[in-house]
Amino acid sequence: MRAPGMIAALAAAQLLGCQGAPRTGGDTAARPADTILSQARIYTVDAARPWAEAVAIKDGATVYVGDDAGAEAWAGPGTRRHRLGHNLVLPGLVDAHTHPGLVTGSSDIFLLPRTTDRRELIAAVARQARSHPDLPILVGGYWPVAAFDAGGPRKEDLDRVVPDRPVVLFDDSGHSQWVNSRTLRMMGVDRHTPDPVPGLSYFARKPDGEPTGWAKEMAIRPFLQKMGYGPRLTPDRTQEFLDYLVSKGVTTLYDAGNGLDADAVYSVMARLDREGRLPLRYEGTYHVILPDQVPGAIDELKRLRRTYGGARLRFNTIKIHFDGVSEIGTSSVLEPFASDPKSRGGTVISGDALRDFILRLHEERIDLHLHTVGDAAARTALDAVEKARALAGGALNTRVTLCHLELLADADVPRFKQLGVVADATPHWNGGYFQGAEATLGRERYNRMYRVQPLLDSGATVTFSSDITDFIEWKDGRANPFFGMQIAHNRQEVAGGKSAPIRPPESERLRLEDLVKGYTLNGAYQLRLDRTLGSIEVGKTADLVVLDRNLFEVDRYAIHDVTPIAVLVEGRVVHGGLP
Repeated sequence: MRAPGMIAALAAAQLLGCQGAPRTGGDTAARPADTILSQARIYTVDAARPWAEAVAIKDGATVYVGDDAGAEAWAGPGTRRHRLGHNLVLPGLVDAHTHPGLVTGSSDIFLLPRTTDRRELIAAVARQARSHPDLPILVGGYWPVAAFDAGGPRKEDLDRVVPDRPVVLFDDSGHSQWVNSRTLRMMGVDRHTPDPVPGLSYFARKPDGEPTGWAKEMAIRPFLQKMGYGPRLTPDRTQEFLDYLVSKGVTTLYDAGNGLDADAVYSVMARLDREGRLPLRYEGTYHVILPDQVPGAIDELKRLRRTYGGARLRFNTIKIHFDGVSEIGTSSVLEPFASDPKSRGGTVISGDALRDFILRLHEERIDLHLHTVGDAAARTALDAVEKARALAGGALNTRVTLCHLELLADADVPRFKQLGVVADATPHWNGGYFQGAEATLGRERYNRMYRVQPLLDSGATVTFSSDITDFIEWKDGRANPFFGMQIAHNRQEVAGGKSAPIRPPESERLRLEDLVKGYTLNGAYQLRLDRTLGSIEVGKTADLVVLDRNLFEVDRYAIHDVTPIAVLVEGRVVHGGLP
């Protein structure tokens, strides 16, 4: 919204009156506010009153929202008063799907050069092996999927430079690994080893069944765990990343899973929580990556809750890694892959099994988060929800979220609102960040990936998230919500600025108002926190972000540079400072 529209909105809000409990002698409202922010441009994300000038905070909650004059009634001798000089104020942001444990646990792997030249990649592995002769396993990343043809990387290339130690190299999608023969032998994987989930989590093979050295999705994860490899988290590095998120306005997040390493991650998060060092609300999860985890998933979530739950760390959601990704041909798609006409990908469990699991979650009042990249995965999940609702006799006690939704059939768009399913998208992917899917899907499907506007138009609840999984993405700024907003608003990568290619379809350039709502009120709804968070309203917790410039007025290519000068959690400044 440009300045004239904003001023008009403020004037209208003043004419309609202001929110705030009456101040009458003898009740709690008679006590002055702890803090008053005035002379601000407050975007409340409250449909009934979207703009205000002032907010008053008492005991960590918002007690007044309205104009400057009305805020004066809440002032007392001890009230801290801050005149913001028309700075824009937003509710605290919600990152509705990210992976802090994977990010901070990946900081000790060695980095491959950013190149599609295979010779350079292999030379980097050789240098790492020579310079670290005592490392028992070489773990690195992130090779580009687009550097290889449909057959993927081969173990023989790694065997030539590292024949005597296991090598595991993660790709840039985070969904496959390139390994050498030593790794396969140590894992006991050969031509007779069954794939964990055919079509989804499996080992690419030669015609005779021998593994090629390309492991897709979660096929390698149980073996890595048995070999003793897992994330290496430290409290200080973990807090550094969480503090970074807070510095970008994030006050609540959903951790979308850590594979089989939940205890390694949540023991660190719980320690930070106990020590008062967890700077935001943290929703943990139990992460299902293989079918044999499903029967015990509810018990495992309850165990995590008992063992690690605390003041800011809670567990109410199970995540299922339902399908894969299109770049490596593991997403579940309605039509066969262009690169492999015999394959349509796969899902970790069937639609009927998912339906039955949803009914169990319904009885336990536990929420469900589903990784659904392909259009068939989304349809299967929606069908399962619809069938579960019918068997339950109506609305479910389980709040279901489908995340990513890179491909979505038009016929399934209205079903999100009809079934009460939340749609979570990752804005920083929308400019062309991931490469490789055009080869697997074909140009027509590639050009209709990452469509969010139809969901918004249909009235679905849409949330937004960063979904970063490694140290490099953190350092590149991709965990920053304003970085994601700029890409989704422009459909262009930040690095290219105005000259960057616009990813089709251009009609998917999203409105900033929709992006802000997805990062605030809708994100709070996904996590069942919308009664207390997500908008600036009387009675809600005072999570606020004060920005250095007006998000709605800056150049569309400068959005990623918008920076919070102060972030408040429960009315207390946790980052920056108020004027």
